[in-house]
Amino acid sequence: MKSFKRKVKPTEADIACEILKAQTRPLHYLKLTEEVLRRLDIPREAPRISAVLTQINLDTRFSFLGNGEWGLKTWETVQTAKKTAAVSAVSKASADEEDELELDSLDEEHSEEEVIEGEDEIYDETDETRRGEKW
Repeated sequence: MKSFKRKVKPTEADIACEILKAQTRPLHYLKLTEEVLRRLDIPREAPRISAVLTQINLDTRFSFLGNGEWGLKTWETVQTAKKTAAVSAVSKASADEEDELELDSLDEEHSEEEVIEGEDEIYDETDETRRGEKW
């Protein structure tokens, strides 16, 4: 008895994944869905575009990047690693400067406090007991 192997047809999401891998950059959803439909030789009609976009949206391999652009989830880990490395290098270099700025601003806050005399009581700017607000 012969066993028949079922030919697995790629889904619209599979084709979209191939397109993004080949492009190596995000694509606008309209270009991506139209390319998928072109490769499948399906007319580019609103319901078909919507169906392809729905499959992409539900597939965990894809990531919506904003402004109508879609990319691959695997790209996020690479971009996050690059951003983290750049931020940590900048953070280490400017940490001392930030500490100095914080100390300066604290000194300014304390030196700007003024004592205001009114009726029979003395208030400073941070007294919140009168009308529940700063003076």
